Amino acid sequence: MARASLGLLLLFLGRSLGRGCWDSETFATPKQSHSEWLAELKSWREGHSKRYQADAYKDPTLTWTRTSYVQPQIHLYDRFLFDGSWTPERYLDDLEHRYGGIDSVLIWPTYTNIGIDDRNQFDYFRAVPGGLKALTNLTASFHKRKVKVLWAYNPWDQATRDEGRHWDVLATLLKATGGDGFNGDTMTTIPLEFWEAGANRNFTFALEPEGGGVPCDDDFSSAGWTPLGWGYFGQKRADRMTMKYDYEPGVDKMKWLDPRGRHLTHVCDRWSKSRAAAIQLAFFNGDGYESWENIWGLYNQLTDRDAELLRRSATLLRWAGQRNLSHDFDEWVPHAPEATDASKGIFASRFEKAKEALWFLVNKGKEDAEIKVRIPEPYLAEGFEIFDLYHGKKVSPETEGVVELGIEASGISALLATQEPPRALLERMRKLSSTRLAEFSDLWHVLPQKMDPRPSSKIFDSSSPPPEMVLLPRMEFNFSSSGTEFEGGCDPAEDDNEICCRDGCVEHGAPSCQCGLVQLEYFGVDVQFPWEDRPGRNHRKALDLGPVLLDRDLVTNADYLRYLNASGYSPVDNFNFLKHWQTGRPKPGDEQKPVVNIGFEEAERYCRFYGKRLPHSYEWQLAAQGPDGRKYPWGDHWDPSAVPPPGHDPESIRKHEKGTSVFGVHDLIGNVWQYTDSFRDEHTRAVLLRGSSRYNPQVSEAFPSLHQSVNWYFPPARELNKHSKYFLMSESYERAGTLGFRCAGDVANGAPAPYHYRNGEENHKEVQFV
Repeated sequence: MARASLGLLLLFLGRSLGRGCWDSETFATPKQSHSEWLAELKSWREGHSKRYQADAYKDPTLTWTRTSYVQPQIHLYDRFLFDGSWTPERYLDDLEHRYGGIDSVLIWPTYTNIGIDDRNQFDYFRAVPGGLKALTNLTASFHKRKVKVLWAYNPWDQATRDEGRHWDVLATLLKATGGDGFNGDTMTTIPLEFWEAGANRNFTFALEPEGGGVPCDDDFSSAGWTPLGWGYFGQKRADRMTMKYDYEPGVDKMKWLDPRGRHLTHVCDRWSKSRAAAIQLAFFNGDGYESWENIWGLYNQLTDRDAELLRRSATLLRWAGQRNLSHDFDEWVPHAPEATDASKGIFASRFEKAKEALWFLVNKGKEDAEIKVRIPEPYLAEGFEIFDLYHGKKVSPETEGVVELGIEASGISALLATQEPPRALLERMRKLSSTRLAEFSDLWHVLPQKMDPRPSSKIFDSSSPPPEMVLLPRMEFNFSSSGTEFEGGCDPAEDDNEICCRDGCVEHGAPSCQCGLVQLEYFGVDVQFPWEDRPGRNHRKALDLGPVLLDRDLVTNADYLRYLNASGYSPVDNFNFLKHWQTGRPKPGDEQKPVVNIGFEEAERYCRFYGKRLPHSYEWQLAAQGPDGRKYPWGDHWDPSAVPPPGHDPESIRKHEKGTSVFGVHDLIGNVWQYTDSFRDEHTRAVLLRGSSRYNPQVSEAFPSLHQSVNWYFPPARELNKHSKYFLMSESYERAGTLGFRCAGDVANGAPAPYHYRNGEENHKEVQFV
């Protein structure tokens, strides 16, 4: 099927933000009598559950989806997973230590790098170190630890390299690597073709729509082949990022739809500083939790208290899942009246199967609470025992079958009526609950970043610089630059460089929108310069820069060929290395085009070979902007004639002299992106790219990402007060057809390493600026 046909098929897909139909993923709590409310829910289920064939629930290879209670999303460039070599044990051990481990993992190597060139989303899986063979081994390592592996899928990726029908490619790659399923980014529901693509290959895999599976048109047929989903159950927001949940927990519509509760939703609340309410809501529904922490490079780590709450809830859920109590049950009674006391903030769900009853309770209040639960008559018969599972102890009913239960503030509990006491679980929970949740810190903090130090180059003679370099004089430079990343928030009150989405973009009004979403709680997924106390989107500093040398031109294909001949360099992993060349040299006519398909460290290695280094971001901006703060090398107004026209492959250098800066530096914007500073924290490493390229793909009009959708591809940064952030992993992963570089050089009396600037506020009085 052609790309246009794929677009027609996906008419009902869309992005979570702004989708009205996503507001109904849960049933509201009883406003009438509980019996009337429950009867209405059962009537709804009877009417809808007859309209789909539960193919996924009939397949025994997918029963694992019912107990996949903890699932993080993880970028394959996370340094706990890959830092020069693959380390899945390190990654899994960390999660085991902090919150009790995971049941499945969603691996994501694509967004936010996708769109820098025409590599499609599947190419990014191939580009990780070792390629598909490495992913096969990684998947096997996860399986050895009983962790299922899902891939991230981006249905909106239709403007990059066309590889055919997405469902066929995805099914083929999943089968080849042993993957277990995929998560459909932005997808409210998932078309049948994806399920059939697996069946046609005798390979069943799990489908998990980000939208949870609740359709906009009341057609629940896709529920039959989507046993998993994400749930954005916080229908309101306390601010523009932190989820706010209803006081009375809602009932998961997709889990309720199946009479046996075999669907499992992962409640997703990635940005909130406190995850307790989301974990409670998942627990109440017998659902899973999306323990997502590395959010496009901003590490929103669970607090110690939330991590411990997740450990305890997952322990109880996994036991219930193994016992077939939280799924494949005979009966589920949410807001069970015998154990719910809204005046105290206590809400309970009762699950029943084979003469057992299990209550999951949550305390939404801020104070410890005591509740009396009236055990139903059938479970008071001879042979039954009642257990406080959370505290790991047996409880004895008082008169009329009432048992007392204590629940910690913002905590959980569980009660079991059974004839088969779970001895191992009781011992485990007794140990866990011996330390109160209140004793764990709920302090939230930002993971600090460091800018990678850059050694000085050899010292050049400033009186006779190399002919290919320009001397930038020493001057006081008011450095101001902001990251163009869409994710992470953007405060309009701190938007001097016009990064925030405005007007229609604020409500996702056009697919071409590429700007920072206006959200006030956080500060972007950008970087932290040495003078800053935390990562942020906006960077401002009066810097004493220079004198310093900068290459007048971008490094060309001809330059790089001379370097290869002189240095003898050959990459260990040559995946995508200079893939635009033919037979080991540039194509005829391409000699003066900027060299691309070079990894970050390969660019550094080239500069070092000639006694140079890569420029810092602020040095690059000084060369492009000069002393007057202009937006473009030629002035303050956009001039399309000063840059190459839209396209993909670079143009030869110096074709647009109007784009030359006041210092005589060429091709600073609009031809290829250019490497500058790199940054890292414990989990990610990234480089700031400057100047943009000719290439800016748009979310395809053939894919009807509805009117509120934005352009999710790698955002441009053509203005000199903007930059973009490109995540690093390996040379094979970083090599892009639109990404080049130029070198810098140090001179006598220049600023010293590692950051090659002087604090302008401290030094400007003693300097005669040019």
